[in-house]
Amino acid sequence: MPGVTLAILAGLVGQAEKADTRLGFMKAEAAAYRFERQSQRGVPLKLGTEPAFRLGKQPADDVEDGAIFLWLGDDGRPEASLQIFLVKNATAPNGMWAHEFNLLSTESLVGTRRGLPSWSPSRPGVDYRRLTDVPKPRVTPALRARQMRDIAKDFHVTDYFKDKAWSDLRLLPTPVARYGKEGTPVIDGALFVFAIGTDPEACVFLEARTTDTGSEWFFAMASLSCFSLKGSYKKSEVWDLPRRVPAGNPNEPYYITVEKL
Repeated sequence: MPGVTLAILAGLVGQAEKADTRLGFMKAEAAAYRFERQSQRGVPLKLGTEPAFRLGKQPADDVEDGAIFLWLGDDGRPEASLQIFLVKNATAPNGMWAHEFNLLSTESLVGTRRGLPSWSPSRPGVDYRRLTDVPKPRVTPALRARQMRDIAKDFHVTDYFKDKAWSDLRLLPTPVARYGKEGTPVIDGALFVFAIGTDPEACVFLEARTTDTGSEWFFAMASLSCFSLKGSYKKSEVWDLPRRVPAGNPNEPYYITVEKL
């Protein structure tokens, strides 16, 4: 039995080392990209130092490992996402790395990879709308955080996963990003994600903004997937995004590229 235990421990250590190696690779791949707003050329968005989300193995779609990285604006708001993931299946038995981009910005971006032209979406990816049926934003960040968690619960997203059937996505209670600053138009904000298993497929931004009538809540929904998505708020549909096909146009808000091993 001791020999069996040592073998199990050795296997776990080996798996952890592989996971660490893959994470280092994914971080280096993400760092090879640079994105700028079309309206602010020469001012790069900031890549988050760590992944916003680590996927792990996803048997439902042959994913062995993956991570989601975010590029942030000056106020910390996520403007673009990159999901890097390793897939192994019959068409790629040795594996392939996919780079899946989604635009989370109200502006177009210009991108490069190691100095060469890359994903450069030419139209906005999200549209913000005012929430008129919720209390005004509270006065402290802690109280607003509680408000945002409560508001997020009123959103629901379904995903036509793998183009087979509509699946209800699970809201993750902790936002993957928190941003904003007192004294600016965006006082506070958070990005919540909706997942199938542990794979985020969609997200919702909630923002407390300064307006001419005081502070108000705004929202925007965005994709983290290629599949058809529908979003509702308090059981009324507010978002309907069709399947992104084809997905190989680097000027679209959604773009994916793969590299076989």
